[in-house]
Amino acid sequence: MPTTTTTARLAKPADSEASFHGACEKSARSVVSAIRRGTTSVQNLSTPLGEMERSLTQVIEQTATLLLAGKAVRVVEEEDKKLTTQQAADLLNVSRPYLVQLLDSGLIPQLPKAGRHRRVAHSAVVAYKRCRDVEKAAALGELAALSQTHGMGY
Repeated sequence: MPTTTTTARLAKPADSEASFHGACEKSARSVVSAIRRGTTSVQNLSTPLGEMERSLTQVIEQTATLLLAGKAVRVVEEEDKKLTTQQAADLLNVSRPYLVQLLDSGLIPQLPKAGRHRRVAHSAVVAYKRCRDVEKAAALGELAALSQTHGMGY
């Protein structure tokens, strides 16, 4: 008789665990479905927010798919990449000498030199690029408003 009681106690959590797993799986499937429907309707993926939305959507979809397949998922923060001045200049679409001017002026912080060679943190270059893009968009908006005000037809 004690064996039956023990078995009954073990069976009940297993049943609730199975129903919990089933509910989670159903929720995960609905999330994946919603993400797939939502990504087809995203209008402007060229904006930084649109790019982030697309990237996060892909991460969530892939994570849910892996979890549904019974696989473990681990999120690991990647160490900030060190870029050469040429790599950083290419990322910003500027010349290397101009990037060096940005480093010398302090607009982009530089990492300690590796020998005689400058190094720049990827995150610092991306932060500068985002700030520059926001300023550029504001200036273009102001320019468009002025051309509308003065009837320039553009």
